[in-house]
Amino acid sequence: MKIPEKENEKKGGLMKIPEMVCKAITGQSLHLIATASKEGKPNLIYVKFLKVYSETQLMVANNKFFKTEKNLLENPKMAIVVLDKETGKSYQLKGSVEIHKKGKEFEDCIEWVKETRVRESKPEMVPKAVVLLNVEEIYCGAERIKED
Repeated sequence: MKIPEKENEKKGGLMKIPEMVCKAITGQSLHLIATASKEGKPNLIYVKFLKVYSETQLMVANNKFFKTEKNLLENPKMAIVVLDKETGKSYQLKGSVEIHKKGKEFEDCIEWVKETRVRESKPEMVPKAVVLLNVEEIYCGAERIKED
């Protein structure tokens, strides 16, 4: 399922992820993601499989989502927080999501998870879906980061 229905509807409102934020994401092994139900009940989980997918998108492997998946189907918004261990700065990225259970994005996710698990000598794991976070807002602490 792709949310929003037409990818081009959101492209104008997306933010390019700054290099300092990409570096912080890459340097962290576990990530916190937040979702909320349609009634606004929050859900916060740790995920291992989160990476920068494009200059405006993050990729998250749906390996074991339950409440998170239900929330994203009801309310396709997500936020993540990441801490830059070198600078001590925290970044929050917010936006709308797309969920893919087939297609190029899903195949890219399957390959990424497989390569990571092999590198870590862990048993194979196949994601149920891939979630792409279309980044619309980025904050450093309470300050909103503006695009150049």
